[in-house]
Amino acid sequence: MRTRARAAGLRSRARAVAEPALAPLLDFAAAMTRGDPRAAERALSRARRAGWTRVAAEETALMLVLHAGYPCALEGFAALGRAWPGAARRTREGSVAAWRRRGEALCRRVYDSTYERLVSNVDALHPDLAVMMIEQGYGRVLSRPGLPGRTRELVAVTVLAAGGWERQLVSHLLGAARMGASRSEALRALRAGLQCAGAAERGAAARAWRTAFPRGRRRVAV
Repeated sequence: MRTRARAAGLRSRARAVAEPALAPLLDFAAAMTRGDPRAAERALSRARRAGWTRVAAEETALMLVLHAGYPCALEGFAALGRAWPGAARRTREGSVAAWRRRGEALCRRVYDSTYERLVSNVDALHPDLAVMMIEQGYGRVLSRPGLPGRTRELVAVTVLAAGGWERQLVSHLLGAARMGASRSEALRALRAGLQCAGAAERGAAARAWRTAFPRGRRRVAV
């Protein structure tokens, strides 16, 4: 256990050197989820100063389609255009078959041993939804270059915390850990989503944290 914790700490410190501070991107995602484009623009300005690329901001905005809906993503890109002018470029996404291959591979990494149960549960809700989740969600959006998988999972944690989606938040807190995020990084992402949050969202976040990490040595205030 100590060896794993030490290794996680070393990876976290190495990432701190390799990439800019994540907080501004998380703040952008959180602000858009709660419908505050002005706060989102300020966060984007901070992200730019911190050294993030515009592509990273674009990828964060594209993720809003999955976790907060098209209206949020559309308004997020409008905020991006005002705060950080530039032209996004069309990417080579590959075929539907490629989306499915990439989607299955990434989803298995995020959900690990619970992957088969996830797909079965979503298929029971609607078979087409299960296909969309793998092909569109994980294959077409989340497997894109521009942001590493660990960062994408932390963005998901922030957006889901802001929206109060407790069960989904549990899944992506665990997914962030499986993709290499430390416990402290996951907690920062959770708290980023709770800025200006109400009691219901805070309660959902606290329960999700306890469910995802029941063996924590101490109770964590979110």
